[in-house]
Amino acid sequence: MIDDFTQLYYLDSYQSEFTAEVTAVRKEKNKIWLSLSQTCFYPEGGGQPGDRGILQVIKPNKQVVKVFDTIWSDDVIWHQVDLLLAKGTSVVGQIDFAKRYDLMQQHSGEHIFSGIVNREYGYTNVGFNINSTEMTFDFDGDLNWEQIAEVENEANQAIYENIPIEIRYITQSEHDAWTYRSKLQLEQNIRLVIIPGYDTCACAGTHLARTGEIGQIKIIKRESYKGGVRLTALCGARALHYFQNILQVMQSVGEVMSANPENLLEKIHNQQSEISDLKFQVNKKNKAWLDLFMQTLQPKTKRIILTNPEFAKHEWKYACQYLSEHVSEFAGILTSVAQSKQLLFLCSETQDLRIMIPKLEEKFNFKGGGNATLIQGLLQAELPIIEKFLNEIP
Repeated sequence: MIDDFTQLYYLDSYQSEFTAEVTAVRKEKNKIWLSLSQTCFYPEGGGQPGDRGILQVIKPNKQVVKVFDTIWSDDVIWHQVDLLLAKGTSVVGQIDFAKRYDLMQQHSGEHIFSGIVNREYGYTNVGFNINSTEMTFDFDGDLNWEQIAEVENEANQAIYENIPIEIRYITQSEHDAWTYRSKLQLEQNIRLVIIPGYDTCACAGTHLARTGEIGQIKIIKRESYKGGVRLTALCGARALHYFQNILQVMQSVGEVMSANPENLLEKIHNQQSEISDLKFQVNKKNKAWLDLFMQTLQPKTKRIILTNPEFAKHEWKYACQYLSEHVSEFAGILTSVAQSKQLLFLCSETQDLRIMIPKLEEKFNFKGGGNATLIQGLLQAELPIIEKFLNEIP
């Protein structure tokens, strides 16, 4: 657990540039790592990714080195870079502050939400992760969508209030005087992130100065996880982009449906109802056609193979099963998808069709599958050849 809080990113999480010297170099698994005499680059930890950015050699050539990642290992902060620099090289470091600010928006937003959940439901945050597109946090108890909305509303109220976010360092002797959230049993000095009225949490991550900078927090997904719940959330610009994308989709769908956001859902329900009615009418006509077709069959017909029938693909199963009820062996639909490629749909009420699969594989390179009463797949041959085979197969 980190207990050295003298790093530049702790002294000022908004500092983006600094000077330093390379103090150590290591190469590991085709990666180059540098440690520096001081750094603004936050190392990955506690669910927050490490910072990225650049190092620029001060002299003689002002060479620019990319920093891809930052980690904490064996009490040393290591910067993964694309070029090797010699020990003692003086550099100016510059973090990707847009990325840092985004991560601080997510992290500070998570603290508010988790603090409210802990206060209202007694649940503990047992997992936290931020990636490049979203943030997840896990609780050891379940929350339904109504409860999530209540917490979300209060969390956004905390953002509107633009409360100063306080950082406080307490020693071991002060532990008992404070009530705070923590995933670990801490024995050393602790860094507390305090959002008055909402949360006090032991945390070694970087945070914003005020809650208003979070912008907004939105939960976009919930899923059961290890006896509790995992929530996916977006804060700040991520939440804004999410809503912009949703609005764009709604506007595009609205244009197709001749609807606006206020009546779009009603229009969709009406269209679904119309589609259901149309399917019902089509099914009635299909059944009428099938009934007429059955009247043309000879008594005790064993097999029926329809070739290129005027049925939509989603109607094949119904038609095939209906026909199979009126024959003693099987009924099938055979449709051309190319000159020498046919699609087969076969049903039976009396035979185990799985015994036909090896024969179809051997004869026509059958690619498909099924069960005892239904098989489907592609066959390689001209349609009349396959039709003849199906009518003659023992």
